[in-house]
This record gives sequence, C-alpha cells and structure tokens, in this order.
Amino acid sequence: MPDDLTADLATLPRQLLVTPDVTSRTQIATFASQLAQALARGIRLVQLRNRSLDADGYRALAESALALTHAAGAQLILNPPRDVADLWLDIASGKHAGTVPQADGWHLTSERLMASQTRPAGWRRVSAACHDAAQLAQAGRLELDFVTLSPVLATATHPEATPLGWPAFTALAAQATLPVFALGGMRADMLSNARHAGAYGIAAIRAFWPTA
Repeated sequence: MPDDLTADLATLPRQLLVTPDVTSRTQIATFASQLAQALARGIRLVQLRNRSLDADGYRALAESALALTHAAGAQLILNPPRDVADLWLDIASGKHAGTVPQADGWHLTSERLMASQTRPAGWRRVSAACHDAAQLAQAGRLELDFVTLSPVLATATHPEATPLGWPAFTALAAQATLPVFALGGMRADMLSNARHAGAYGIAAIRAFWPTA
C-alpha cells in the first residue's frame, strides 16, 4: 500500500456518526448543540446526512457543522438531499460546484454510487452506502476511501429493510477492497464484535447522538 494511503487510513476514525435529519433551519441551533456534545464525547468522523432541507438550508447546516467539527479536530462528510446533490455534483465528470461547502468529504448514496462514472473530485475522502457485493465492487472501482455496509441488524431507521446478519456481513466485507463500516442496529459497545466480523469500524445515528 502506498505510504500516503497508509497515512490517510491511519487518520480514519473507527466510529462514524451519521446525523439525524433536520427538517427546518429553525432546528439548526439545537442540532449544533447536540453535535457539539457528540464531539465532546470523542466523535471524530461525522456524515452530515439530510433528506429535508433545500440547498440554502443544507449549506447553512453544513457551515454550522463545519465550524464545530474542525474546531474539534474532526472530519465532516457531506450527504445532502438528493435534489441538492444533483445541483452540486456532476455524476459523469465527478466535479462539484464551487458553491459547495468545503468539507472533508462527500458521501454517495447507493443509487448515485452505481450511476457514477468516476470518483468525485476535490475531496479528501469519498464514501458510499453499500448493501450488496455489486455496490462494494463499484466502490472499489471508483477507488473510494470507505463504505458503510447495511443493514447489519434490525434498525428503527429502516424497519422495512431485511438485516444482513453478521455471517452475511462478514462474507461481504471480505470481498471489499476498502474499509467497511458496519451500519444498522449498531451500539457503541459493538466495535470489537464488528471488527472481529471484518468491519473497519461502526456507523450509527442513535448510538452516537446525544438526546436533546
């Protein structure tokens, strides 16, 4: 493995906080307070997931999150609503608009992952959501930095999804050529078990997000 890739992997935390949805700009102050608590507890990798805000709202959310994460020495990965991602990122070229907040990385949904022709340009880290072997293979072809593989266990976030279970997760993770974060039903005390099953780390919303 090249030295620069080894060094970058060494700075990749093993706990990934996926943020809960913010439905309006009026909730940003409360969100920021809770994010600050999560960072104070040691979270150093944050995926800013949102499915409700428009471009201006998500930009405001991202700017608030950026100030907090960078002050804490943490990394912020953008995962905006679908229509915002369509505005900000060109799938064919991998280039992003100049107005995109300058975070540490970009997260691809599984749909966008499979439609992408090249790795999004200009980001330190690019991750993707994966659920099967084909998506893991595509992430490898695009030379992404890490993926989430889900759902491992039953999760209230997606109650309709059939869990992989640990045996299937282990088999899929063994096929991956990049770090895999176990997502779905994770608790903070599951990191050791997840790593034993082939995960690099664990990702979660509720396990890492403080209550209001």
